[in-house]
Amino acid sequence: MGYSGDFVLLRSDSSLSDLRIFDDPEWCVEDRAEHFHECRPRPGGWQTFQVHDCLPENDDDRWLSRLVTVTGSPVMIASVVDSDVCYVRGLTPSGVAWSTFLDPVMAADYAVSVPPPSQDEAPPGETDRDRRVRWLLADVPGTAERIALWAAESGFSADREALRGVLSRRADPFAEDLFFELIDACGLPPAEPGTDDPAASDTPAHPGHRPEPNCPRGARLEAAVLNLPRGGHLVLQCAAEPGCHAQVRLRPNGVYQLEYRDRSPAEHCRTQTLSVDKVIAALADWAAGEIARRDAFHWDSIGA
Repeated sequence: MGYSGDFVLLRSDSSLSDLRIFDDPEWCVEDRAEHFHECRPRPGGWQTFQVHDCLPENDDDRWLSRLVTVTGSPVMIASVVDSDVCYVRGLTPSGVAWSTFLDPVMAADYAVSVPPPSQDEAPPGETDRDRRVRWLLADVPGTAERIALWAAESGFSADREALRGVLSRRADPFAEDLFFELIDACGLPPAEPGTDDPAASDTPAHPGHRPEPNCPRGARLEAAVLNLPRGGHLVLQCAAEPGCHAQVRLRPNGVYQLEYRDRSPAEHCRTQTLSVDKVIAALADWAAGEIARRDAFHWDSIGA
């Protein structure tokens, strides 16, 4: 089972949970802190928030209008279902609006409602699922143009070819990863570097330490850990040393089992924690080539 909930992208000097529109007496501060997770910000005040379950009232069209009004900024909201399919909506202060499903094939498997093109000729023997896929793909060029207008009002020049690619692609493996690729294709600057960015600081780990290119980092690493199902695991592999890796497994009892191996079997250690924030920090630390994680836990050696 994957992640189900919302992601919100907006430009604001305030945290999403601090905006006055969330001053709902039925939504207490404790619940608010528990439901929001702030991903790493991008320059210019652009922030992405992960909302567990969904936004209050589960009415994203209304929330788009509310958030655009209160921030004066273009807004995106992405609704993810089980990490399989992602429905994204965008709105700007001038009224540019668009919506799309990411991973059209999986969206068709979910039997989403898709309006047909103005002119449509169905191939002989086409199934309902294949028809939905075809209609979703037919809408990609027009949707990419509307998203480019959203980006232009945000002050960015979108890569239209990259937009069309994201809108057509299958998720591999999480649909929410496509949402972050969509943001990148809009031309927004990369997330600001932190301690988990190898370029942000010198790395005291072994020479040449660097994660493999497909290892998630930043907001994607956070999402990958937060999305782990019970019994699921995530492995980060070093590109320079095959014997160097870090991994986490979410045990059936809800405890995170964290491991790292630093080249030799003697440097293979394991620990456990209930804190997802500590897990994310430890894996980000490993990705950056830092070794502070070794002092943050009591580690048990499991190597030879």
